[in-house]
Amino acid sequence: MKKRSLAVLMATAMVVSSLVACGGGSSSSGSSETTAAAAEEAAPAETSEPAVLSVDEAGEASGEEVTLRVSLWDYSNTEYYKNMFNAFMEKYPNISIDVVEFSADEYDNVIVTQLSGKQNFDVVFTKGTPALSALIAQGHIYALDDLIAADPDFDPANYKGLVDQLGLNGHTYALPYRYDNQLIYYNKDLFDAAGVPYPEDGMTIEEYHELATKMTSGEGNDKVFGAHAHTWTSSVYMYTDRTGEFNYVDPSTYEVLIPYYNEFLAMQDEGVIQDYGELRSSNLHYSGVFYNQQAAMMQMGTWYINMLLENVPTPEEDPENGFNWGVCALPNDAGILNENSVGGVTPVSIGAYGEHPAEAWQFIKYICGPEGAAVLAENGIVPGLAADEVLEIFDALPEKYPNAPEGLSKYLSCENALVEQPMHEKGKEISTIMDEQHSAIMTKSVSAEEGVQGMIDRVNEVIGG
Repeated sequence: MKKRSLAVLMATAMVVSSLVACGGGSSSSGSSETTAAAAEEAAPAETSEPAVLSVDEAGEASGEEVTLRVSLWDYSNTEYYKNMFNAFMEKYPNISIDVVEFSADEYDNVIVTQLSGKQNFDVVFTKGTPALSALIAQGHIYALDDLIAADPDFDPANYKGLVDQLGLNGHTYALPYRYDNQLIYYNKDLFDAAGVPYPEDGMTIEEYHELATKMTSGEGNDKVFGAHAHTWTSSVYMYTDRTGEFNYVDPSTYEVLIPYYNEFLAMQDEGVIQDYGELRSSNLHYSGVFYNQQAAMMQMGTWYINMLLENVPTPEEDPENGFNWGVCALPNDAGILNENSVGGVTPVSIGAYGEHPAEAWQFIKYICGPEGAAVLAENGIVPGLAADEVLEIFDALPEKYPNAPEGLSKYLSCENALVEQPMHEKGKEISTIMDEQHSAIMTKSVSAEEGVQGMIDRVNEVIGG
């Protein structure tokens, strides 16, 4: 298999690249400020007509030797991508994969710039819906409606409405590769040592703050923070996003963020969570904070299950570095227990300038279908496809990984699957505004009330509200 890779990044406390999906993988889960201007300058004007890939234009997979060019981030240091692609190539030995890898932090902007130059990527992964909406607006990916309608092997009903939620203006441009619910991860051993009960579903944000305060101890390099709130905007809005009160693309809902921001600012002032500015300046990776037992709790997407399985040993395997961990639902002030999940979708699309659209569709169907879903689940990654077989695989993980918690399927099969950032024509601009205002609030350049009002005013201006 051919691949073009950046340097392999080690899963340590200090790494530069951001291991995200998706969608946490969302554009809020990384820096969107440094190259946004360059991306906008390079981007062509928005198109008025969607580039719909018809069945005739796509043709049929020929069975001849083909190399698919796939744009991606974090391929070098993420095993499940390799496992997935190898499984696909084993089934279709005539198709090889050429992975073109870009920095995770800047992927959303770089992929726009790359496709503005008409790079011939057959398959395009995006980290979330804001980046997807930008590619749609500029005509860089194909609408898949005709292919979906004509393919008897593909049923959108198997994806809990996620296929519909990746649509814009009546067209569907991507399939959901992954869907990552947001959870609270906690270190059972730290809680046991402190004699403090584990966090539970149904906590309020105030109770979460109190629990984090109890779990904060030590000083300097030996300090253990009660919780870790990473630098992403989603590290605050996800809590109320899960209740359905907050809608990322509806400024009329933004005021519900204010009490959550005030709670996190208080936690930061008290030293219960790390300082936002220090996290930004040090580029400290969230994975290392939890791996090294520097935080008792952390909010993160379900992609982190895979990372913990691969990188955290049991205490029996490694008494110094190993630990047991658990999960629970996100706290909130609306009384929501575990009936709602909220998270980012990792969309995958067919590039408008690729050379092998039929094989690209074959690839996308595989990785988003039952076979691909099984590969993801076996690696501790939640697929976009909803299937009982996936839940069974997750519940069996403790057999292979003794420190994996029991009953993970409880957090994967919630009644309502909410998308973190709904599709919107101005999704990328909204994302940039939210990130900038979030940074201003967390660095105390403005108050929570002023910062949220800035979100409301600026997003209304962009969407014409």
